[in-house]
Amino acid sequence: MSTTFNPEVAALRKEVAEYGKELAEMRGTVNQLNKIVSASVRQSIWQLIALIVTLLVAIGGGLAYQTSMIEKRIEQVEKRIEQAEKNITARFEDLKQEVRVQRK
Repeated sequence: MSTTFNPEVAALRKEVAEYGKELAEMRGTVNQLNKIVSASVRQSIWQLIALIVTLLVAIGGGLAYQTSMIEKRIEQVEKRIEQAEKNITARFEDLKQEVRVQRK
C-alpha cells in the first residue's frame, strides 16, 4: 500500500502545483482586467462630463440666441405699434381739421 500511496501523493502534489500556477495566472489576468475596467470607467465618466458640459453650452447658446431674437421681434412690434399710433393720431388730427373747416 505504501508503494501505491507515494505515487498517488506525488501525482496529487503535482496536480495541486499545476492548479496553483493556473490560479496565479487567473489572478494576474483578473487584476489586468480590473485595471482595464477601471480605466474604461474613468474614461466613460470624463466623456459623460464632457457631454454634459457640451450640452449645457449648446443649450445656453441656443437660449441666448432665441432670447435675442425674441427681443428683436418685440422691438419691431413695438415700433410698428408706435408708427400705427402716430398714423392714427395724424389721421385723427386731419379729421379734426376737416370737421373744423366744414363747420366754418
